[in-house]
Amino acid sequence: MVPVCIEGKKIILRSVDSSDIDTILLWENTNDDPLYGVYEERYTREDVAGFIENQQRYSLAETEQMRLLICSHEGERLGCVDLTEYDGEKAFVSILIFDSGNRGKGFGSEALRILISYAESLGLHSLYAMIYPDNMASISLFEKAGFLPLGAMLYCRKMKCRSIIF
Repeated sequence: MVPVCIEGKKIILRSVDSSDIDTILLWENTNDDPLYGVYEERYTREDVAGFIENQQRYSLAETEQMRLLICSHEGERLGCVDLTEYDGEKAFVSILIFDSGNRGKGFGSEALRILISYAESLGLHSLYAMIYPDNMASISLFEKAGFLPLGAMLYCRKMKCRSIIF
């Protein structure tokens, strides 16, 4: 996959690389916040290294997923955004700002705006997000970015590139 590096006002979204293994391992295996994610799998260093290798070697169409790191302009890793279940027309999006001290500072909303624009450039018709009903911060973040509730925990945003009928 061609590496991605998109600079915003507060953050940079960039492709993962081997220097991110320990950070991603920490993020994936820290389950202190029940509002973060729906998976309880524990990952090994080898799992994360293999994931990163696949991200670098194969296209989004082949892996059906992509992780971009959210970094400060100084290089601090703040979190990540993921596109998963990509099929060329739609994908699921998730976002993590790992350190609670970095939440509420606009990093997540800028990352989501950049990711939406990137997804539109890929020709996606819709983005979906699964959000726990009591995760009001995420619900607010996604609704402000144009996502609409579709049902319990499911939010959708239609893309500008062209419309799709379900």
